[in-house]
Formats: sequence, structure tokens, C-alpha cells
Amino acid sequence: MYLAGQSEAATAIFDRYVARLIALARRRIGSKLGRRVDAEDIVQSAYRSFFVHAGNDEYLLNKAGDLWRLLASITLHKLYGQIEKHTAAKRSLNREDPTDLATAAAKTPEPSAEEVVAIIEELHLVIQELPPEERLVLMASLQGQENPEISRSLNKSERTVRRLLANARRKVEQRLSQSDSTDDVFRRPEREPEAPLLYSDYVLEQLLGSGGMGKVYRARVKGTQQTVAVKALHKSRQSDQRAVAQFVKEAQLLTRLHHQNIVRVAGLGRFPGGGYFMVMDYIDGIDLQSQLDVQPFSIQAALKIISNVADAIGYAHAQGIIHCDLKPGNILQDKQGNVRVTDFGFAFLIAGDAATSGNHIGGTRGFIAPEILRGLNLPAPTTDIYSLGALLWNLVTGRLPEKPFTHHSGKKEQKAVARIVSRCLFDDPRERYQTITELQQALMALE
Repeated sequence: MYLAGQSEAATAIFDRYVARLIALARRRIGSKLGRRVDAEDIVQSAYRSFFVHAGNDEYLLNKAGDLWRLLASITLHKLYGQIEKHTAAKRSLNREDPTDLATAAAKTPEPSAEEVVAIIEELHLVIQELPPEERLVLMASLQGQENPEISRSLNKSERTVRRLLANARRKVEQRLSQSDSTDDVFRRPEREPEAPLLYSDYVLEQLLGSGGMGKVYRARVKGTQQTVAVKALHKSRQSDQRAVAQFVKEAQLLTRLHHQNIVRVAGLGRFPGGGYFMVMDYIDGIDLQSQLDVQPFSIQAALKIISNVADAIGYAHAQGIIHCDLKPGNILQDKQGNVRVTDFGFAFLIAGDAATSGNHIGGTRGFIAPEILRGLNLPAPTTDIYSLGALLWNLVTGRLPEKPFTHHSGKKEQKAVARIVSRCLFDDPRERYQTITELQQALMALE
């Protein structure tokens, strides 16, 4: 719920665990450091860290108890950092201050009922991860049984019982007192994406264009006369993990898509310095925005373009992909009039389990659907249908549609276009065309 943008989920996560986390921190601080280390501040800092990383979908929680275990580990990591900070200044060559974690724990006053609940829950989660034999021996010991009794009940030698008990206690102690960044256990594995294309196989010949994110070059495949386009992030963006992830996702998506109206991507490669590049079909033409800067399109030309774009987007929807950033600058037209959709950098995945990960929602104001702009809904086919309506009106008039959309021209053809555009641009997605097929039928009737 939190990843889906529901703000009440953050409140629920905070309220559910804050008291137990504060209790956990207090019992680890001890009385001597209690005046200088505030458990509530520690927990607030832990929550801030958690929500930052959780908001980027960096954690992978698989089973019951993982969320508590993760929050507890972040809290302990923050706490031990503060304890280290406050005790380091008191150490010297002649005298080691006795205020370490073990001493602090030993000096902790009798726990409250709330703290006992926190202790029991934490201990229970740790014990569940022990091997079965170690877990049985430890549980029996915690229930007050002596080693000979445990030995008889489990039909094990006392030596084996002592070994199992020592192993279990060591693991529990390590788990409860670890001071490294244990939240890394829950991090999503950051596997390097495959980038098999070799930079040495291409010769960059000309810079075709540069935007806020990257550059596109015309290039030649060595040893052949084949011309391709090479797209790369700006050097300043190569260290931006989100920008890199968005770039890699776009390349991976386009490698999967095979449609005559979508720019084909051959794959990913890496520069000698480590940055990624993608190799695409070279389109000998210009984008629609460059043509609009000169003059609008005729209605017939605009309808033909939108029909081709709709074909491409309908195909993408069938693959579970929403483009999310349809605009004139992302539509290319070659010298023969063929249309290609490009720039799937903000594409949203709705297929399988992909809708829960790796989706950074974006778009361009004027073309992006209002429910996405306000964060009210996740992208859906109706998201691209809104953008197609705005794109059609932009191509015909050279202007973005006003909100609310009205049309006062006396031209019969523009009124017919406006009826289609108007339905695409409803604020309520349920009132728009629901599928690309519906929109295409309306366009065919107009043609």
C-alpha cells in the first residue's frame, strides 16, 4: 500500500511498531547512556531511513516478521552508531571506559510489560530461523529444563545437547547484538543487467540530438555499412541510480517490442568508463515536435500519424506496457512518412508481477493524464488514450488542448476531431475510450 502511494500506509507502519522499537532501543541503551542517547530520536531516524529506501522499492520482504526484523535492525544500527559516538571520546590508552554494549545491557533496569513484549517478539523471530535441533534444545532450556533432562527427552547425548545449545545461543547473541547494517539483508538484489554489446564494435559519427537525460549519436557498425543510433546518458547522470535504472528499463522494454511503428532496440552495451548505452534503429527523419515548430499538420496527416501511433501503443498494451510519455518529441517520422514511437523511459509495467517493482512514474505536463499527475491512480491503457487525444489536437492546431477542453472553430473537420479529442480528455478515466481499439474505430469513422 505504501509503494502504491497510499499515505495512510506509512502512518499504519509507524503506529504499529513505534512503541516496540522505542522499547527495544531503551533496553539496549542502559542507564548510563540514557541521559545522552534518546531512544525516541533513534527510532525517528530509523523510520526516516526506512521510508526513504522503501519509497525507492529497495527492500524485499518475503515472510511474516520480516518488516519487524527490518525495522529493528535499522534501529539497532542507528543506536550502535550513537553509542559508539558517545563512548569513543571517553577511551584512552590508560583507561577503557566500561560502558560497552554488554555492560549497558547488564545495567538496564527491569523491563516494563511493553518492553517484555518487544523482547519476546524479537526472540521468537530469531529462534524460528534456527535449525530444528538447535531450536528444540534452546526452547527446552528456556523453559527451565536441565541438560540431562533435555538429553533424555531428545534421545541425544549430553555432549550433543551442550554443543547444540552453545551453537543456538551464539547465533541468537550474534543476531541480537549485531552492529552492522543488517537492513542490507532485505535489500533487493542489485544484479547487473546484461549488456553484451561491445563499444568497440561501433564508430560514433555524428551527434543527432541532446536532451535533459542524454544524447543520441548516429553510428556505424565496424566492418559494415550498417548505420545505427546509439543513445547514452549524460555523464552527469551516470551516477544517478534512478536515471540509470530508467535508462536500462527502457532498453530492456524496447528489446522485447517488435512492431513496425516502434523504434527497435538491439540491446545494451557499456562504455569503457562503465556507463550504459543502447543501440537502436537509425531513423533518417525528424521528430514531430520539430515539424510542429514550423507549422501544424493537416487533419488527414494528423489522423494517419495518430492511427500509426495507436497501432504501436495497442501492441505495447497487449504486452503489458503503458508508454506514459506520448508527445510530439517522442514520435519520429522518416523521409518516407513512416512513423516510429520511441522513448519508453517512463513506461509502466502492468504484466505479471512487474507492476510492483521498478516503476518510476513520469510524463510531460499537458500530455499526462490528470489522475497520474495528481497521484490518484496507477497508469492504465486510459492513461495513453488521454495522451493520444492531447497529441492529436496538438498536431492539428499546434496548441495543447485547454482545460476544460472546448472547441469554438466553425470548421466542420475540426469539430469532428474535437469530439474524439474531448472523449479522450475526460478527467474521469472511466468516461474515456477504454481501449485503443475503441479509439481506432472512432478514428476510422472520421477518416
